[in-house]
Amino acid sequence: WMKEADGKVIIDIKDSKTGFEEFPLKKGNILGQIHTVWIFEPLKPIDKIPQTAVSLTTRIDAGGNIPAIAMKHNVKKFLSKVTDLRQRFDQSKKIDALKRASTVEK
Repeated sequence: WMKEADGKVIIDIKDSKTGFEEFPLKKGNILGQIHTVWIFEPLKPIDKIPQTAVSLTTRIDAGGNIPAIAMKHNVKKFLSKVTDLRQRFDQSKKIDALKRASTVEK
């Protein structure tokens, strides 16, 4: 990971080429590859509520033919983790409350 001067955090994850001594490839196995980059960029806060833009890019080489039903299942499972993170850090109710309070004050 790396934190830039502007506060942006970049997490770069890719598969490892190590561990084959401990877990050797067996005949008939396929070795896939994955590379994922997360970018967390601070945005202007809404009142005192911090905001962050998140970008996710993933490239996967499954290394062979994968049935479409298996890919749909795995992609859905992978992307559900992004949804879980969004829900975990969601601040929309607090932001809505602030906007309503501001409207009532006017």
